[in-house]
Amino acid sequence: MKKPLPRAWLAGMAAVLAVGCGSHLDISPMSDPDRVLIGRVEARGSDVLPSDAVVSVRVVDPERTTDKPPSAVLGEPSPIPERSILPPKILGEQIIKHPGQFPIVFRVEYTAIDEQLQRGLIVEARISFAGKVQYFNLESSAVTLTNFADTHVVSVNRL
Repeated sequence: MKKPLPRAWLAGMAAVLAVGCGSHLDISPMSDPDRVLIGRVEARGSDVLPSDAVVSVRVVDPERTTDKPPSAVLGEPSPIPERSILPPKILGEQIIKHPGQFPIVFRVEYTAIDEQLQRGLIVEARISFAGKVQYFNLESSAVTLTNFADTHVVSVNRL
């Protein structure tokens, strides 16, 4: 004849199993999505910008796709959803009028969840005057989960 297991033993085993299962779940809290990017825009030389110059610094999420319903082929829907690429989403922007000369200090408030920062966001800087864009950063400057709190230097080139 089998002896019934003591209830205390069963409760202990249940606790061990619950703790073991919890170690596989990511229960770390997400950080605050309201963020601030600080830095400066630099260019070769020490050009003094004209009085009508306007600097735009943006934080952009380059990866935006959405699932569209499958297309009907001869009246039958496809089992695989189509991907639609959307334009990059601007998460934050600062416009600076009459910046003077380089370096130009910026502060961009933006909202991004940790998942977006894990993929990486892009910093775009452009300077316009005389009715057109005159400077632009040709090399990407990335904001990630590991560097979002750092001071970023964005180098722009004359077009």
